[in-house]
Amino acid sequence: MVRRFIFNFIYKITLFPLAIYLISRLLPGQVQFASTNHLLDVSLLLLIIGLVADEFVLGMYGIYIATMQGAVTITAIIYLSGFLFTDSRITFTGSIVSGVILGLVELLMHSYVRRDQKREKFEI
Repeated sequence: MVRRFIFNFIYKITLFPLAIYLISRLLPGQVQFASTNHLLDVSLLLLIIGLVADEFVLGMYGIYIATMQGAVTITAIIYLSGFLFTDSRITFTGSIVSGVILGLVELLMHSYVRRDQKREKFEI
């Protein structure tokens, strides 16, 4: 479990900020963060929620439902964060695109985490 948690942490702490940054560069009219702090704050919040949810929600609902729930949560967090940072411009469409892209990034990790959870369950 510790190895899975560390791998998941490294995966998310690397890919969330990178993916969000790339999305903001590819869709500047849709997703524009007020500052680097805004981008990093959103990434940190997604990291914390994702690490906890991967251990609990993934086991209860499975890979695909957990990924859809994650994408919806990511969409909401990115969209609502735009109201906290006044100089940012995040449209609802931009947040949906961000949620879908990050959901696909999460799908890869969910496959690994769920497989490891099942393996760990049968080893005990």
